[in-house]
Amino acid sequence: MYKNIKHINLFILTFALVLLSFGANAQEVRVIDNKGTIQTVNNNTVTTSTTAPTNPVENDVWFDTTNSQIKIYDTVNGWKLITSTLASQNIYTADGTLTGNRTLDGDAHNLVFGNINFFQLFSNFDLQIATIGGNMQLSAARTMQITAHENIILQSPTEFNSTLLDVNNLAGTSGQVLTSTVTGVQWANSQQNTVTVSTDTDTIQNEPDGTFPASPIENDTFIYRPTNGEKVYYVFDGTEWNMIAPTKAARVFYPPSIAIDASTTGTNFTKNLYQEYSDQFSLAVPTTSASSTGAPSSIPTYASNQLYYYVTYYDPTIFNNVSIDANGNMTYDIINTPTDDNTIINVVFVVK
Repeated sequence: MYKNIKHINLFILTFALVLLSFGANAQEVRVIDNKGTIQTVNNNTVTTSTTAPTNPVENDVWFDTTNSQIKIYDTVNGWKLITSTLASQNIYTADGTLTGNRTLDGDAHNLVFGNINFFQLFSNFDLQIATIGGNMQLSAARTMQITAHENIILQSPTEFNSTLLDVNNLAGTSGQVLTSTVTGVQWANSQQNTVTVSTDTDTIQNEPDGTFPASPIENDTFIYRPTNGEKVYYVFDGTEWNMIAPTKAARVFYPPSIAIDASTTGTNFTKNLYQEYSDQFSLAVPTTSASSTGAPSSIPTYASNQLYYYVTYYDPTIFNNVSIDANGNMTYDIINTPTDDNTIINVVFVVK
């Protein structure tokens, strides 16, 4: 019995060797394990060529001599790169494309790019360069250009420690200021207007005797104070001095004549003095008004809240309890009717 078992084992071993020998050059072979079970085993190949091997199986290895790469075969994804056969090929010697988000954590270490001939950063969207603590320095040996399709916004105090050039590439001269050219700015002479106050022996009706400031520029102001103390303002229009008006007299004026019906007595009559003034000065009724040739169609008027209102006199035998509110509404009583169908009331407006 022992001899028969020995012969059977020898037969199985011999059969396995035959199968192994038969499939030695195949990628898959079948062998019988020690339990007598037939198993399939991959016989992976390693290929060195310029083109991918045909009919590869799982875990075949290919040395791609065209691209100097080592790849392994995956039945799902095909040939997958393991590494490059070039020992020096890395991020510094070969281009590449990110396949996902990446983060470089310096872990409190320095990162220095030195001796770079040309350095560029491009972004399809936003680009942020910031320091959490400390300073940031951007410098160039020659020209630095900052360009944006919309605006460049400086959100902090800005210090200029050197020359500031305008659109003409000029630094300007001492005392000049930057003025807008619509498309940029350029240096120009400062237009600092001056206000000069002078006294004169003339009266207010006459012009100053040679006391106007020399070499004025447009919008310079000259305040002339004659002996009577009434100030007169002059403004230079670029060619000559023009008197504005005395400061006090120009603020006081009489409104136009207003008819008040005093034919009957009574209390709490009202008259809107401001409205009467505004209506008459607007030349609203052409048939009862006239203006000189070339004059505007209306006279400039003040708003009701720009004026003070006064009644400087009224006939006390006709009127009583006369008052005016801040909007020019006058309230009054008529205690008698005038015997000659006429009476007097004086009204004055003062510009605030």
